[in-house]
Amino acid sequence: MHSAYSAPREQPPLAETYEVVVAALLLAGGWLAWYIARERYHFTGRQVAELACYLFIAMTALYTAGYLLLTTRLRRERQWPHPPLAVRPNRDERTTQEAWTQDAVVLGYDVHGKPWLWPDRVRVMQGIVLGMTGSGKTTLLRNIITQDLCRVVHYAGFVPSCRTSGRPPSHTDGDL
Repeated sequence: MHSAYSAPREQPPLAETYEVVVAALLLAGGWLAWYIARERYHFTGRQVAELACYLFIAMTALYTAGYLLLTTRLRRERQWPHPPLAVRPNRDERTTQEAWTQDAVVLGYDVHGKPWLWPDRVRVMQGIVLGMTGSGKTTLLRNIITQDLCRVVHYAGFVPSCRTSGRPPSHTDGDL
């Protein structure tokens, strides 16, 4: 006997696959809905077809809206380059205050708006800032220094109006 005949089948018979069963159930449900609409509610064929089109459009819209809502995070992660993230100043200040209570500074925000914190216990170790020209190395260091200065002044009893996002305050701003 040939080995192909004695080997078990790799695929189940066509009637046992779930795709065929689902397709058969959908066809049976569609036929039943058509029968009920025609025979029990006395709709014409055009009315039933119009109702089926509206139902199809509504189901497509619901599926698309659900798909877009459920995959927003994944699509945002896959998009490159990531779109710029705008963080409101009051949220940035609140995040900075929360970071200070955790003995950390805010390095920035990820693509989802979640802050990246740099704890003080990690900062005592060596850190290297690498990047191309214009990538923001100096801005990062200025923001870290600004947050440190604002935290020290804040702990001393003063409440400065330190800007922790965007351009750090300069010596002419009068913020520090």
